[in-house]
Amino acid sequence: MSLEVQIQEADTHFSIKAVGQYSLANLYDLFDRLKEESEKRGAQAVILDITEVAGTIPTVDMYMLGVYCYRVLKSWVRIAIIFPDGGANKFLENVTRNRGLQVAVVPDHGAATKWVNRDQ
Repeated sequence: MSLEVQIQEADTHFSIKAVGQYSLANLYDLFDRLKEESEKRGAQAVILDITEVAGTIPTVDMYMLGVYCYRVLKSWVRIAIIFPDGGANKFLENVTRNRGLQVAVVPDHGAATKWVNRDQ
């Protein structure tokens, strides 16, 4: 079962909202989609909202997602990931940043918008 994806464009970035059941494969597919959409738009800033992805992401999966992001995404893309309440885990952020990606794990859309636009 894959995640439903909704995409919204703004002046300075675009947002992807994912809805559905958590699985590692689903999030890999989501990051592939994020790459595809950012390349298609030439976008350098993306907000990824996974607040409506049901289930808990195990720590080992956070590590694997961070490594996958590094393999798939370009370092020039700034990504803010909004996690569900209580699910914000800086481990994913640390794994990606240690590999040179500009990723922030944030609690809400306002913080995400501020972070992806901070250098503009």
